[in-house]
Amino acid sequence: MPFRPVRPHSIAAAWSRKLGRFAVLLALMALVLHRVGTLEMPNAVAAILLSAVIAVFVLGLSMIGFFMLWHIGAKGGHASFSGMVMALIILIPVGLAASRFVLLPRIHDVTTDISDPPQWLEPPAVSSSWMPRSDAEDPAKRRLQAEAYAQVTGRRYEGAIDRVLLAVQAVAQEKKWTPVANVGVEALVDGLEPNPAGNEQPDEAGTSNGEADPARAPLPAPRPDIENEPLAPLPTFAVIQYRARTLVLGIPQDVLVRLSEEEETTFVDMRAATRDGDHDLGLNAELIRAFLQDLDVRLLGIAGG
Repeated sequence: MPFRPVRPHSIAAAWSRKLGRFAVLLALMALVLHRVGTLEMPNAVAAILLSAVIAVFVLGLSMIGFFMLWHIGAKGGHASFSGMVMALIILIPVGLAASRFVLLPRIHDVTTDISDPPQWLEPPAVSSSWMPRSDAEDPAKRRLQAEAYAQVTGRRYEGAIDRVLLAVQAVAQEKKWTPVANVGVEALVDGLEPNPAGNEQPDEAGTSNGEADPARAPLPAPRPDIENEPLAPLPTFAVIQYRARTLVLGIPQDVLVRLSEEEETTFVDMRAATRDGDHDLGLNAELIRAFLQDLDVRLLGIAGG
């Protein structure tokens, strides 16, 4: 009768798969709950860090399972491989975020004008949490930004402020940003866009059968002296504040866009800030760069330095 050795089961491999499933489920639930607005950002970060710690143990257990499979033929190769994959699903994104945390400056507020940044129309609501947060107006923080994001600068466009403002609003609408407050916008956009076709108001002096109603006929009025009447000057300054969220993680960001008309040009400055923590992982600089690039495309041919 042939001898068939009994292969032992690797307990480490089995636990690597079980803990790996728990870690992935914990991180996924934290992301989903934060994305829908149920879980606050600091709590979501804490849950993801906990899942990363568990993933480190899962990776170690899977390595033990592979070692036992190689040396004594213990069962658990599939379980070790599953645990390793689930651990890497968590550790790779967390590792990329950790590299940004180390390599990029510890700032949460980025602006294109370091000397005179746009001021918030409505200060962002920032709640205290276990994540530290420093003063964004600290000159040391602005120097760190200047060293790390020297390419984040404003744009000058050869055009009137009203035309540039319409382009800014169009780009913000494409990105699904939510307007929060503005200064000087209503006077600039009033009357710039024609009424859509088909929305003409009916003639109040007419009737349903097309005949004029003498009782509702307009009364004659003196013609206004348009030539001698002074025109109200358009404002040369506008500020718009938006609220944005990142596409995947849903991290809240507050954005300011400031437009200043100088002779025949319009200068656009921006400011972006995250609400939680003291490190934005480079998200605010990326937001400003992407917005200004889209604005350059929309205003193609009139961008300057």
